[in-house]
Amino acid sequence: MKRISMTGLFLAAVFALSAMAASSASATPGLLLAGVVGGGSIAGVSFLSSAKLPQLFTHGGKEIHCKDANNRGLWLSPTLGDILIQFLGCTAEQGALSCNTANAGSGEIHLPLGGTSFHLGLAHLSSTVGKIPAIVVLLDKDVLINCQNLAEILVLGAVIGALQLDLSGTSFQTPIPLGMPFSTAILNFQQTAPGLQHLRLLLFEDTLNTYDLHSLVKELGTPKPLELSSEVALALLDLFTLNSGKHVELLLFED
Repeated sequence: MKRISMTGLFLAAVFALSAMAASSASATPGLLLAGVVGGGSIAGVSFLSSAKLPQLFTHGGKEIHCKDANNRGLWLSPTLGDILIQFLGCTAEQGALSCNTANAGSGEIHLPLGGTSFHLGLAHLSSTVGKIPAIVVLLDKDVLINCQNLAEILVLGAVIGALQLDLSGTSFQTPIPLGMPFSTAILNFQQTAPGLQHLRLLLFEDTLNTYDLHSLVKELGTPKPLELSSEVALALLDLFTLNSGKHVELLLFED
């Protein structure tokens, strides 16, 4: 896995936020929480993440395929954090069009600091079936993707990925058991059909909330109706690191 270093700007901004979050965070019923094995606050723990061949699908049939995604994240409290995401080698129309966000390189889609956050929670397939450890990634700012000025896709909303054990070399998809230490994890984003996300319900403070990803597609200047969208990716989370640089294990528990 390719390693990327934290930038000074990233550290300065998110650690300032983490200090505020740590001082105000409190346990709330109905939450899935993350902690550091051996004790201590998780606020300020950073991590890296990468994914091969992430994809975006709209229900209307548009697709964006990327070669890689590199992410840097930081826990602000036991339930939430910030994440910076870079998708690389992104194309549409079966590779004919290169796609990028503003001020990014060719084929690069950047979700910058302050534009994306994440919440830990228990996902459900229905109101009665679920309790799947998961993370919802929230687009706090809309993401405008330009594909060589022939098509634009405005992406907004949120997407849920299941937190699973890192069983490298196998096809098993096993949720991370509560109370079990882990140093790496898989974040699995799946769809049931093009543009229809597999996980849409997340338990938060004893309430099931619906989270959806949407896209507004504009081709040759003509906008289309807002449509459901989905992300498909298998991301590896690892290198959970304290401010001191020490690598730690995490565990999940329900409040």
